[in-house]
Amino acid sequence: MFKHLFINHSIAIFQPHSDFITNPTLVSLLESLACCGARVDLFMPESGHFQTGNDRINQYRFPPTFSFWKGNLRKTAGNWLRCIQQKRIDRTFAIGNYDLIIGVDSAGIIKGWEYAKRFNLPLAYLSFEIFFRDELKTREQFTEKMRECTASQFADLIIIQDKWRAKLLAEENYLSGKNFEYLPVSSAGLPISKKDDYLRKRFNISEKKTIILHTGAFDEWTYGGELIENAATWPEDFILVIHSPWRTNNKLIQKIRQSQINDNIVLSTDSLPADEYERLAASADIGLALYKPVSESLYTGKNIQTMGLSSGKFSSYMKCGIPVVSINQKTYAELLIDYDFGKDISSFDQMVNALSSIRSNYDYHRAEAQRLYSEKLDFNIYWPKISKSLSEIIKR
Repeated sequence: MFKHLFINHSIAIFQPHSDFITNPTLVSLLESLACCGARVDLFMPESGHFQTGNDRINQYRFPPTFSFWKGNLRKTAGNWLRCIQQKRIDRTFAIGNYDLIIGVDSAGIIKGWEYAKRFNLPLAYLSFEIFFRDELKTREQFTEKMRECTASQFADLIIIQDKWRAKLLAEENYLSGKNFEYLPVSSAGLPISKKDDYLRKRFNISEKKTIILHTGAFDEWTYGGELIENAATWPEDFILVIHSPWRTNNKLIQKIRQSQINDNIVLSTDSLPADEYERLAASADIGLALYKPVSESLYTGKNIQTMGLSSGKFSSYMKCGIPVVSINQKTYAELLIDYDFGKDISSFDQMVNALSSIRSNYDYHRAEAQRLYSEKLDFNIYWPKISKSLSEIIKR
């Protein structure tokens, strides 16, 4: 049905972050566009890399923004050189080789709008992070937010994770919400029915232990300190595995490494390809989706206060049938009304009881997690509507 939907069309995606491979939605979107016949050019920072065997997908450096002076001679010369090299990409746009631009997040939609204006191309905005005006602190942040608001108002299509985050983005960017489509952060494919033994084999964890998994950033905004303290009170048959390949030298990780806090905490800090990470997730018993709004960064304040369906780890847990415990997450509490995939608690005082309750009726919670994935999260549920909306705005 979709095989030739975008045949003979070329799409430019401006992704300002280097961690493309860790976003399952972006990976699935890129692969689905290519499978539907599109040629996709991904513009991403040089430090990032997306490996694919599909010859319809190409990667280029994210276009720099020219600055007369970058603070020192080396940075200024580098910026000038990158801008000169970028002329080749500009020529590709100029001869009409693109039919659609997709801008990812604030910097991506700003850059995408620049090219859409210059070359009269349709523009889609794919939003994963929402920046709030009352959390901005510097002139540069205010300027970027103003430009993002303007650019998003000119987008022909806006793709965001769910109704909760759509409402927030519409309010912050003065959008009507009429051209929104929903696409959760999630991979594509059937639920993983088979439990894996990845963690038990790798860390020699007994079958008698219940593995509680925390993946991703381990920091203040993911309750890192509170989790360490709480884990020390767990029964002996619970073991906490912290898989955090990013910022592995932060204070909390070092605290675990340098002191014998508790022998029921295991650290996993190696970066893993997507298939191996999925094996790791599938080998846990219960997952933790812990998010605490803190004001230290634009990414960790109101942006995570309403996570909605923007958590990749949550969707991975659901796909693998791993029941979840969260803390004060309104979205998950609302989903729990219809899908009994775990527990949303109000404080760490309730953690042990929540873990024990899930374990006592484990198969039921596991089935409910996978039902949620199959009915609400799977990328393939949303692709027919997303692809139709993209095909309606693409240049003919």
